[in-house]
Amino acid sequence: MISDFILQYDTALQRLVENKPNILPPGSKITINNVALEAGRGKGSIRKDRECFDELREKTKAAAAKQKKENSAKPNKGAEKLFRDLYHESLARELMLISQIDELEKDLSALNNVTNIATQKKKKMAATEKMSDERNL
Repeated sequence: MISDFILQYDTALQRLVENKPNILPPGSKITINNVALEAGRGKGSIRKDRECFDELREKTKAAAAKQKKENSAKPNKGAEKLFRDLYHESLARELMLISQIDELEKDLSALNNVTNIATQKKKKMAATEKMSDERNL
């Protein structure tokens, strides 16, 4: 009878290791409580004071360490794709804005009634200086 329970826990652990659980969502962290839940038992059913679970606890700890090592070694591809998409969207937006600025500058220079005030002031000052020089002669 006890071996049936341990066999259920072992198969639940194997499903979690293979990332094909029946009860828990895929990608669940491998813990003693999750092994118990995946086996259809309660969270505290694998207790430390029961020697029959010693081997199962060791297997679970080893599988959890392996899962942690694998997860830390590979980058989060979902986040990488998200940031790549955001980067390309921002580049597209920048190119669109540069194009729009260029069009507006062309439109502005094409208008005849727009003059640069600073250059107009310089021309007036130069003309008045020239006229005053001619009067002084």
